[in-house]
Amino acid sequence: MGAQLQIEVERPPPGLQRGRYPAPPWVILAVGAAVVLGAVAFLIWRARRAFRARARGGPRSSARP
Repeated sequence: MGAQLQIEVERPPPGLQRGRYPAPPWVILAVGAAVVLGAVAFLIWRARRAFRARARGGPRSSARP
């Protein structure tokens, strides 16, 4: 039998700094916090808009007056 060829593959260390664009953990946390804060702000905006529409007596129309 002939000699077998072994291929050695180098892998990056495990953790958050893997992939095409590695980033430190604080960047991941900052992006996550921005997404959560943006979602909360959007939900508050929608709730206030619905409350004002109910106070005026109906849904806000998209038709121009």
